[in-house]
Amino acid sequence: MAIDKSKYIGKFVDEGFENISVVETLLFEIKEGGSVQDDLVTLMRALHTLKGSARMLEFKQIEGLSHALESVFAALKEERIHLSDQAVRLILAGTDELKAGLSSVKAEAGDAIDAAVFQKELSALAASEDFTVPRINRPAPAAEALSASGEASGVRPESAAQGSAASGTETVSPAAGAETPARESRRSKLEDAKSESIRISLDRINEIIRNTAALQSLEIAAKNIARDTEELSELSRRYSALLAGGESYNSPLLREFRPLETMISKLVSIVKNYAIDAGNHTRGTYDSVISLRMLPLSTVLDAYPRYVFTIASELGKQVQIRIEGAENEIDKNLIESLSEVFLHMIRNSIDHGIESPAERKTLGKDETGLLVIRCVRESGNMKITITDDGRGIGTEGIRKKIVEKGLVSKESAAALNEEELINYIFQSGFSTAEKLSSVSGRGVGMDAVRNNIERMKGSITVQSVPGQGTVFAISVPLSMASLMGFPVSSGTMKFIIPANFVETILLVNREDIITVVDRPGIKYEGRIVKLYYLHQILKIPGAEKKQESESVFVVIVRAYEETIALSVGSISSMRQVILKNMPSFLESMAVFSGVVLSEDYEMVPALHIPTLIKMARRTKTIDMKKRHIDYERLRKSILVVDDSRPTRDIERDILQAEGYRVDTAADGSEALAAAKNTRYDLVCTDLAMPNMDGFMLTENIRKNDNLKNIPIIIISSKTDEEDQKRAAMLGANRYIVKNSFNDHNLLSAIRELIGEANG
Repeated sequence: MAIDKSKYIGKFVDEGFENISVVETLLFEIKEGGSVQDDLVTLMRALHTLKGSARMLEFKQIEGLSHALESVFAALKEERIHLSDQAVRLILAGTDELKAGLSSVKAEAGDAIDAAVFQKELSALAASEDFTVPRINRPAPAAEALSASGEASGVRPESAAQGSAASGTETVSPAAGAETPARESRRSKLEDAKSESIRISLDRINEIIRNTAALQSLEIAAKNIARDTEELSELSRRYSALLAGGESYNSPLLREFRPLETMISKLVSIVKNYAIDAGNHTRGTYDSVISLRMLPLSTVLDAYPRYVFTIASELGKQVQIRIEGAENEIDKNLIESLSEVFLHMIRNSIDHGIESPAERKTLGKDETGLLVIRCVRESGNMKITITDDGRGIGTEGIRKKIVEKGLVSKESAAALNEEELINYIFQSGFSTAEKLSSVSGRGVGMDAVRNNIERMKGSITVQSVPGQGTVFAISVPLSMASLMGFPVSSGTMKFIIPANFVETILLVNREDIITVVDRPGIKYEGRIVKLYYLHQILKIPGAEKKQESESVFVVIVRAYEETIALSVGSISSMRQVILKNMPSFLESMAVFSGVVLSEDYEMVPALHIPTLIKMARRTKTIDMKKRHIDYERLRKSILVVDDSRPTRDIERDILQAEGYRVDTAADGSEALAAAKNTRYDLVCTDLAMPNMDGFMLTENIRKNDNLKNIPIIIISSKTDEEDQKRAAMLGANRYIVKNSFNDHNLLSAIRELIGEANG
């Protein structure tokens, strides 16, 4: 009796794609010289399973091609052949044809593939004879490999459950030839094939998650009832004490009241325990349901050894990829976005970062470049670093490009530091490539990376060392349905700041807030970080009227390569919260990424930090000044006079970093005109200058009734004692010789004469 194939097609196709994925993944590990014999056994078992299933369902083309591939690996196991790059290309072409056959079966068109062409060449390879790679007009293999994860969309593969047990918080770099947990889990896929499992659609899981999240309201209600019963118990104790003071021990009123007091006390205990149990079970259930939507990162990362091999071959490069921590699990909704992020970043690393073999040899590097992807769980987030040992990011090339494209002026570009320049790689349409290629150069890759990471409520940072390589660090929440965050307040409103954007939290004295270029800032790790007030960015009314304390809470947040200090009213310790979708009336507000239900049934918005930073940059200077008008009155101003621009710039930067307001002049005449129009607390001047030298400037200042009391510091390379005496006679307060000049000498002299910047 003929079997009804339709009942088995779905499972056959799904299992077939999983087995081919095992083959392609282990193929590259075997090529790199890992645990070859064990990997070959697992790989051949996968092909044998596919061949047997195809024979049962009478898919002759898939059966024959699987057998031909199996024969190649049998020859490799017996060491009759070796894996050359050309052999790998033929094997991959064969697996592509198998996937085409499975797709055809799924579309109910039978296994309509040209297996005979591949069987012939694979047989030649197995016999160690000359062979060629057949060219079939199909979509690019790399694209197929990377989209293969989408075949399981809406289901939880059996491998996901195995990944759950293997996930941890640390990863260890696998040594060459060492046995790793990732390899063990791949080989165990087939060993555990008989374990019971079911497939659940993603829509059903999401519905359960929504219903479970709704239980949070019941938990909050239970806590509130527990709080109310505790207040009732306290009232009953007070009433009992009053009765005891005015009634005899055996009075009827006391006898009637004591059972009531006991009952209330018992009720308090019951409700309190109920609230605790409700909270524990709600969170436990929620975590369990969320785990059903979690998949190991290997779901997408297993395809990348092939992708790297294909791209590197196309560009004439040799690249080895090492993946660590792929067993860690993350929300399936995030995996699809991460797949696109990985695709763009790896493509850029191979094309722009890693050099050609000849160039690497000239530089004294190994001809084969190294690309490492590490995945580690950190405080409710997944941290993924993508590292290459290539040429690094050429910041001077970026500086040149942004001027050519008219993004900034030549003068502004010259003032940008390395961190600010690297940030331009995320601009839409920006690329440093001199010509287009089939791989990159169109300026859309890193822009897409930024957009995807923003949608995932994540962050990305870049570190690059010329000649040594680049490290991209991505941090995204483990799940879109929950996050680790800091509850903060601003005025009467409450918010959540996601922890993956937070560098540190500070309590800053108001007197330590300085002003640079008309904006407040604070010193942090040896640099000045701009300070913004959350209520000003979000335009929260009434916050200005609150009485200000001696200090402020400041959260240092970072998105991409930009760091700002964010002043908030109060902040609580980090906690895990259940994140819900924005209500429809708030969906258009990009500064919020979701809402959290507080214990008082309030909807507390979670802030989207990249958008908040963009809004902060647009905050008007006049708004910032409102907070600092008292400090501005006290802030000291200094005029720096020197005909050497580098010297002026150095002195200006030193003084601005300490909070002083600084103007500059190129000679004495320009300085004298400036001093007559602007009030300065101090003048620092060189001696040898055109038009009017420092001696004449000092003399003119002392002769002017409005300027005569301004302290003057001479900073000169002249060491002659006569010059120093002359300067003192003309009225200079200090004389610093440039060859002994340092910022300590200058700042000490300034503090002695006029005090601190805001003092």
